[in-house]
Amino acid sequence: MPTIKLILQQPYTSNPDKEIKTKKLNPRETRLYCFLILDRKRVIKIKTEFVIRPKEWDFSIQGKIERHAGSIEFNKKLNTLRDDLWGEYQKIVEDFPDISFDHLSRKLKDYGKTREIPFSKNTKDVAAVLDEYIETLNGQVAPGTIKKYTTLKNSLEEFGKGNRKYQLLTFSMIDHSFIEAYRKYLRNQEPRGRQKSRPEKLQKGLLLDTQAKYIKCLKGFCKYAEERGYNKYSFYKDFSSVTQADQKRKKSDYDIVTLTLSELRQFYTHDFSGDLHLDRVRDLFCFACFTGQRWGDFSNFDKSQLEDDVWTFIADKTKRETQIDLTGFAAPAIDILKKYKYQLPKITQQKFNDYLKVAAAEAKINEPTKIIRYVGVNEIVNIKPKSQFLSSHSARRTCVSILLNDFNLNVVHVMGITGHTDIKTLQKYIHKDRTARREAISSTKSITETLTLVKAG
Repeated sequence: MPTIKLILQQPYTSNPDKEIKTKKLNPRETRLYCFLILDRKRVIKIKTEFVIRPKEWDFSIQGKIERHAGSIEFNKKLNTLRDDLWGEYQKIVEDFPDISFDHLSRKLKDYGKTREIPFSKNTKDVAAVLDEYIETLNGQVAPGTIKKYTTLKNSLEEFGKGNRKYQLLTFSMIDHSFIEAYRKYLRNQEPRGRQKSRPEKLQKGLLLDTQAKYIKCLKGFCKYAEERGYNKYSFYKDFSSVTQADQKRKKSDYDIVTLTLSELRQFYTHDFSGDLHLDRVRDLFCFACFTGQRWGDFSNFDKSQLEDDVWTFIADKTKRETQIDLTGFAAPAIDILKKYKYQLPKITQQKFNDYLKVAAAEAKINEPTKIIRYVGVNEIVNIKPKSQFLSSHSARRTCVSILLNDFNLNVVHVMGITGHTDIKTLQKYIHKDRTARREAISSTKSITETLTLVKAG
């Protein structure tokens, strides 16, 4: 006689050590599937909308353990689902006594899809909610952030075109199987843009750090959708931006390109012999180096923001008031402002980055620089003159590096200048200088040294 069983999709964690026979329950939520078993060879697997943590599941009674919250209502819904599926099965075989197993399987799976929990009054699909999210971001975040989510939307659409299963994406589909398939798609994306500048056999696939940005944006969007009742599933909370296998291949600290103090001085004092484009781009870049600010802030400088030698403005990204003291290392920023009568040159960021490389090359900022990135297990090694790796963001990084390493400015003060909120972000800029570390520890005093008392005059 046919029977119905409820089976967890992934009840146990994968065990890489095959010598160890013990099983460990999966700590994450996993999906429930209904199995209609006609006989040993004919089993119909029907996807449900139910998810549960394996530690809350009673494998013997196939229900949620009673001591866990919501078990009565949860098990009641499961029983209703089983009864409905059984009733649908009997109806089909009664109406079509000679139905083939494959046809029966398709009908029951289609019926299972109709059993999805309705999203109350929120019936928008993933694409529509993502459009809504992007619209809400307008005026609230920097244009660069909006661009990230627009890029995510385009990426998900392309992913769906090549994978019929995810062509009409719903929130219930965004589970661990989905994220594995999506990562695979990102690792194998066809060459475009800067991908084409890589060696011929290494052009396919997004860099590991770029993949991580897509996953991070996806998680942020899923959280937004959950808070507004569109998304009833929490699989996304377990997604990691970088897989465990890829952790060791994350961007290395030494891959951060910055100018040294002497290179910055060399660039700032270089005579471009009347080439206004290069001269202006150099001045904008140096202004950003001296102040440590993002493109959206230094490119929109206004004279009204300056009082004496203090530049006060609302940061474009964080929307927080920021005050920069244009003194000491930052003092040349005042000279740049005076040069342009407090109206810095206007240029698009793309043009700025293009001219910057030309200007830095002419100023002989050409130390051979190696950048290592990864696409899956493939190592992408890029060796070029430093000038060719510079962009508008390199100025901000240069400021951080010089303040921390050349002037030993307190990390808290640097964070106050740059607006960073996580000290870990700045730690990667600190040079791991063995000699400097020995000199620093040698300048301290041992507690066993005799204390010298100085008599007050």
